[in-house]
Amino acid sequence: MKNLKAFGNSGTEFICVNNYVSKGTGEIANHTINVGITVMNAKKNDYKALQNCTSADLEKMNEVENFGLETYKKAYFEMLASAEKNLNPDMSKRTKQSQATTGTYIQLTPAIKYCEGTGELHIFGQKIAKKVIVKGTYKTVNSADKTLAKKMITKTLNLRAGKYRNFIINNVESVKTKGEIIEVN
Repeated sequence: MKNLKAFGNSGTEFICVNNYVSKGTGEIANHTINVGITVMNAKKNDYKALQNCTSADLEKMNEVENFGLETYKKAYFEMLASAEKNLNPDMSKRTKQSQATTGTYIQLTPAIKYCEGTGELHIFGQKIAKKVIVKGTYKTVNSADKTLAKKMITKTLNLRAGKYRNFIINNVESVKTKGEIIEVN
C-alpha cells in the first residue's frame, strides 16, 4: 500500500488497475487509466471544443443518430452552460454535481484521494481503456433523447472531463505502473 503514495507524483503516467470489482454491478475488469493529470485542463479543453461546435456539426450528429435537431441544440446549450459554470474559480457558482464531488474528497496525491464520507481510498484518473474479465449485472437504462444526444455530442467532440474515474482501492487486486506490479489485496 505504501507504494501507492508515489502515483502521479512524477507527472502523468499510465497505470493498469487489475481485477477491479465494480461496487454497483459486480463486474470485474482491468482498467488502463492516466493519472497525475488535472481535471481542470480537461474541462478547459472540453469548453473550447463545445464553443467550436457549429450547427452544421449538430446536423451531422443528427444524421447519424436522429433525435431531432432541436433536441441536439437543447442538449448542446445545456452542456455549454454547464461547462462554462464548472470553470468558475468560485466553487459556489459551479454545478451542484461539481460542488458535491469536490467537497467529498481530500486529494492526497494527484492520483490518490480519500473519501471523507466512506473512509475509503480511491485511485483517480482518466479512463483510457477497459477489458471486462467477468460481466456484471447491469440495469436496463431507458435514457431520454436529450441524454442520448449529449452522449453523442460527447463522443463526437471527444470530450474528456467525463472520462475521469475513481477506483476504490479495496476493490483492486493489483496495480501495474512502470512495469512494476503492486499487490493491493
